[in-house]
Amino acid sequence: MSPRIQAEQNKPYRRKPVYPPCLAEDFWETMNKKNVSYVIPCYNEAAVLPEFYRRICTVADARSDYEFEFVFINDGSRDETPQLLNEIADKDSRAKILHFARNMGHQEAITAGMDFSSGDIIVTIDADLQDPPELIDEILEKMAHGYDVIHMQRRKRPGESRFKLASSSAFYWLMKHVGNARIVENSGDFRAFTRPVLKAMGQFREKHRFMRGLFAMIGFRQTTLQYDRDPRFAGQTKYPLRKMFRLASNAILSFSATPLHTIAWLSVLLWFASLVYLVKALVDHFLLEITVQGWTSIVILMTFYTGIVLFCLSIIATYIGRIFEQGQRRPLYWLYDAKNIDLREFSDISRETRISSNILDGK
Repeated sequence: MSPRIQAEQNKPYRRKPVYPPCLAEDFWETMNKKNVSYVIPCYNEAAVLPEFYRRICTVADARSDYEFEFVFINDGSRDETPQLLNEIADKDSRAKILHFARNMGHQEAITAGMDFSSGDIIVTIDADLQDPPELIDEILEKMAHGYDVIHMQRRKRPGESRFKLASSSAFYWLMKHVGNARIVENSGDFRAFTRPVLKAMGQFREKHRFMRGLFAMIGFRQTTLQYDRDPRFAGQTKYPLRKMFRLASNAILSFSATPLHTIAWLSVLLWFASLVYLVKALVDHFLLEITVQGWTSIVILMTFYTGIVLFCLSIIATYIGRIFEQGQRRPLYWLYDAKNIDLREFSDISRETRISSNILDGK
């Protein structure tokens, strides 16, 4: 007998495990599935949450070739949103709920949802149903062509006022001409991206966040997917003029070499005041003849150049203020409760996830 055959015979016998055919098939099908994480920031969305949850469940159930999870972020809501989210989590293990300890902001809520996402593909979407969750089929088809970031670009925006449309156009025009991040025009925070992009984005922790600009400048293989936006299903917009202006200021100040700030409007008012005073001084001098020789030009130059000085100081003060806030290194968010998620699994993602995990460990 040859040594090789003898060695084979001397090996201990190990019975090969036999799985039922259906179990083996389900096992390998589950192992090969990709995971999709929906990141859904919510602020006072009680009127729309039930319908949004119904539609997103329909989308997930129709794609049996993917595993889904729904990461809802309660951004300090003051209505019944927290209770509704907890009820969803009680009946659906796919729903993972993050409760902010206070209202932190829309961009911070998206950041938290990204930090606690475990999917291979991440989709950020608002809960107001203006952005249809049913577009997942087109998104996954684009992803299959090798793209890493898909910006959802709006073709039509029904239900929005002329002022909002005009101000949005002006903002994108300004960012196109003075910004260094090529933001996709008519795109919001409805986008999809892969896990490598998520890991790269996790390193950007600046306080003044503008996610559209960050995704535009991060690189990878990017494309757009156009769609028609729907009117808001219920409730009211969570982006009034004040928040829109603050978001636009963050975008311009973070991605532009010519930053603007609200303090700069003081200089504009002074310039306007100098023009008004010019008219008054001319009337007093030429018509009423009550001025002293040379006094008019001195006053006009003083008010005009004071406005210019204040304008320059406002830009410097804006940068100093942002450096001061960033230097404080305060966390972007922290949680007071979570459902259907073990925060300890994500404690090494960022300082915010570690703080949130420690908070809930102490409860």
